[in-house]
This record gives sequence, C-alpha cells and structure tokens, in this order.
Amino acid sequence: RMKTSKIMGSFVAATVIIAGVWAAGEVSEESLGLRKVDVYTEYNAVPNDTNYNKEAPGSSKKIERAFTNAPPMIPHDISELPEIDKADNACLSCHMPDMAKALGATPIPKSHFTSFRPTVTQDGDEDFKSDAACKVVKKDLKGDLWKGRWNCTQCHAPQTQGKLKVESTFKADYTDKKGQKHQKSSYLMDELEDGVRPGNSIQ
Repeated sequence: RMKTSKIMGSFVAATVIIAGVWAAGEVSEESLGLRKVDVYTEYNAVPNDTNYNKEAPGSSKKIERAFTNAPPMIPHDISELPEIDKADNACLSCHMPDMAKALGATPIPKSHFTSFRPTVTQDGDEDFKSDAACKVVKKDLKGDLWKGRWNCTQCHAPQTQGKLKVESTFKADYTDKKGQKHQKSSYLMDELEDGVRPGNSIQ
C-alpha cells in the first residue's frame, strides 16, 4: 500500500508540473541545456572559445600541478614550434637539465633519463624470463633521454584560459601534509615504490 501511495504521489506531482508548463506556454528548445540552440542540429552550436597562453617561453607563470607527481602543463605558447618527432624536438633545447637552469625553464626530471623496462630473455624451452620478478627496474641511462619519452605533448599540454560553461570545482590533493611540496616539483623517482612490495603487488 505504501509503494502504491508513492507511485500515485509521483504521478500527481508530474501531472502538476506538466500542467504548469502547459499553462505557461510552450517551452522552446533553445531554452533547454547549456548550448541555447535547438536540439536537432549542430549548425548553431558554438563551442567554448579556446584561449591558449601566448606568452613566450621564459616569461610565463608556471601552472600548479593537479596532483602528486602530475606532469606539469605547458604555460607558454608552442604554436610556432616545429612538430615534435624522434629526430627533432625543440623542447629539449630549453628543458634539458644542463640548459634549463640558465634559461629559467623546468628541467626534464631524472625519471625521463631512466628506463623502467625489464630485460626479458627466452630460455631453451622458449619460456620468457624477466629480471624484474621482485623489484621495480630502474636503469640509469647516464643523461640519455629514454626513447619512450620523445613525445613530450603526450603528457604535457598547453591549457586554455577560456571561460567554461560550467566551471570546474576540482581541488588538487597531495600526499604531503602541507600540500606544498608537490605543487612545484615531481618526486617520482623517490616515491615510485611507495605502496609496492616485492613481486610488484600492492600492499
């Protein structure tokens, strides 16, 4: 009986709402949603403007990291830089550690000069064996950028400053108590094995 009463109550409420809308006149499609256009076509739908930072490298303000060890976002204009490939990477001219300090650029971290790939071999029975059975592999490449890191914009990207239809309420969270340490730097190499035990299983 209680369930029936709830259903009837919902039906009555819906009827009242519909009657109110009918009495107020027809609701236009353009008044629905955030786009304010009819719902059957994309012709008049205008996306949010993008407004990437046009400041030159070295003159822009760094963007706060979103979470612990997050890849830093690109705060400066990159529209005039050539396309990145394995043989030609303009990012390296400023961000390699030996150049970054003098130019005021963020240096590429040690994690990018480290290979985390285990060595895999095959025995006589054609079974694969890895040297990482009970540890996290960290092979220092002695200043050579690991070849898997050549595509910088796979993780690092410029951020639009355009006004959003719905603003994000996301709040950055960090593992250190004050939340200051990880805002400006990455400590991935020091914290890579946090929460990991031999066998690479989670504690």
